[in-house]
Amino acid sequence: MKNKIIGVWIIRIIISLLFFVSAYAKVYHDPSAYFSITTFEAKQLVPLGFSAEIAAYLSRILIALEFSIGLLILLPFYLKRIVIPFTVLILGVFCFHLAIQIYLTGNDGNCGCFGTLLPMTPFEAILKNIFAIGLLVILNNLVPTDNSKKIDIFYGFLIYFIFLIGIMLYIPIKN
Repeated sequence: MKNKIIGVWIIRIIISLLFFVSAYAKVYHDPSAYFSITTFEAKQLVPLGFSAEIAAYLSRILIALEFSIGLLILLPFYLKRIVIPFTVLILGVFCFHLAIQIYLTGNDGNCGCFGTLLPMTPFEAILKNIFAIGLLVILNNLVPTDNSKKIDIFYGFLIYFIFLIGIMLYIPIKN
């Protein structure tokens, strides 16, 4: 039983670090956080067809989502019912996006998953995401059924909005 608990926490920490590093890398201070986030917008979101204005908001929404998933994986609120399935869904969407990117432009360059901090090709990012999905499936099978109360879902949204407001204040959108 103790080994199972240790295994659960190792997986939770790995997934949490994956999301924290990914979010931090997109606002990495090289040469500035604003430069990093606008590079992410220009190279990842605008080519998808988003306007520069929408990309500015969407980038901050995605980064706040990554930070909040990193924290929510470590917390007990709706882990099995919401957090793990939602995280698998997000990683699946990212894999789909990366597969389209490979089809359209090839497997060249940095996919932007870890900003400029840890460059990786789109295929490498797909492999990373599949590995993370595998860990999440194992985690879902190991964690007990949630005993969360309805009020606990409020905390998940609160954590997300705190990160979103923090990102908006830290890196405001400029015209």
